[in-house]
Amino acid sequence: MISRLCVLSGVAFLVTACGGSINTPEAVRGVWAADCTHPFVSFSQDSIHVYPDNATYALEQASFDGNNLTVKYSSPQGTVIETYVKSGDTLRLDHGTYNGVEATWHKAPMNKCG
Repeated sequence: MISRLCVLSGVAFLVTACGGSINTPEAVRGVWAADCTHPFVSFSQDSIHVYPDNATYALEQASFDGNNLTVKYSSPQGTVIETYVKSGDTLRLDHGTYNGVEATWHKAPMNKCG
């Protein structure tokens, strides 16, 4: 019944209520770094690339309230939940939970690299 309801209700309902893909906001998509010669992270519509790990992970969840971007993904070390703070044109990794261990970061704000 739920699947039939999702199909009949249209694409917007299908994506939000029926397990559609992650859709990170345009404002955070792209490559981010404090120094663009050494990128730190990049976001696409539905994945995150972590440059220090040289790995791309599928996003399981992403939410953005205009200031805080929270993403969840699975790495070989376990589940990762990170919160980035967007302030004007910058993005900063603020805190995260890594396989159940919480960490607060004091990372420099990053700029979007062109």
